Amino acid sequence: MLLAVTVVASLGLGVIFLFAFRNVLQSEGLLRTNYRGLKLPTAAGVIFAPSFLVVWMGSQAYYTANYEEWTRLAVPGHFGLRYGMNMSLILVLGMCLLGLLDDAAGDSSARGFKGHFSEALKGRFTTGFMKSLLGLLVALAALLPPYLSLGSMSASGYGKWILGAAVIALSANLFNLLDRAPGRALKVFFPALAICLALVLRSDTVTYSVPYPSMSSYAVPALSVAMVALVLFPGDLRERFMMGDAGSNVIGAVVGLGLVLGTSFWWRVGVLVLLLAINLLSEKYSFSRIIASNRALNWLDSLGRKGDGPPAANY
Repeated sequence: MLLAVTVVASLGLGVIFLFAFRNVLQSEGLLRTNYRGLKLPTAAGVIFAPSFLVVWMGSQAYYTANYEEWTRLAVPGHFGLRYGMNMSLILVLGMCLLGLLDDAAGDSSARGFKGHFSEALKGRFTTGFMKSLLGLLVALAALLPPYLSLGSMSASGYGKWILGAAVIALSANLFNLLDRAPGRALKVFFPALAICLALVLRSDTVTYSVPYPSMSSYAVPALSVAMVALVLFPGDLRERFMMGDAGSNVIGAVVGLGLVLGTSFWWRVGVLVLLLAINLLSEKYSFSRIIASNRALNWLDSLGRKGDGPPAANY
């Protein structure tokens, strides 16, 4: 019941907030040139924040109203749901804010980890560097409540906490890298989310080291974000606006959280290595050129897009 209400409410809230923000997104400070040279509003993904905040408030009211019954009947997963909503609230608000900062004031002169960290070593802290550093901090904050619920953590507990946060932060950055052409990041997000939901569903029957990896702890907040993403998808794909880092940060973090909740420790280590490798490879190779050189990937990437253009290597 709660899941169905969340899905419907999130869909409606996404439409409402996209309509409410339409004039703000048209402001000069949020206009950017896309891969085809068109000037479009960016940061449309900012609607993830208010939409999820309203859903979170509704979930807290629902949880409070049913607390005594849940406690008496020991309903499986209800504590997981509470932690899942709180974790996701921190991720959605934090990642959206950091992405909006980069959308509004980002400096394109420095790109990639190498560029941003090189500038930092010279004492010049770019928005990209701050986003990377604070993105990890947001992920750490999101994962902290369930770990603290276990009481005092051991050294291995701290290590697992940091590992999970790193997976989330790198996943968010990966979706930033994917968001270089209309609809691309969202086309990857929806199947990736389905995989994460399957992993978390499987983890319900397996004892993993992350506290409360119940299906409800991930499915309810993740599908809330997915419904808002669904609202953004047509406009992003048809070049009415760009989702921007404010949106790609959020969907990437949600996928990262699913990977953390749905996998065991060593699988998480493997995912971290893979994400790190992909992020580093992006420094040398353009995803857009790789996609354009593969017929199947290029067809999927172009499907539904408004127009054709050169590979978006610099977009």
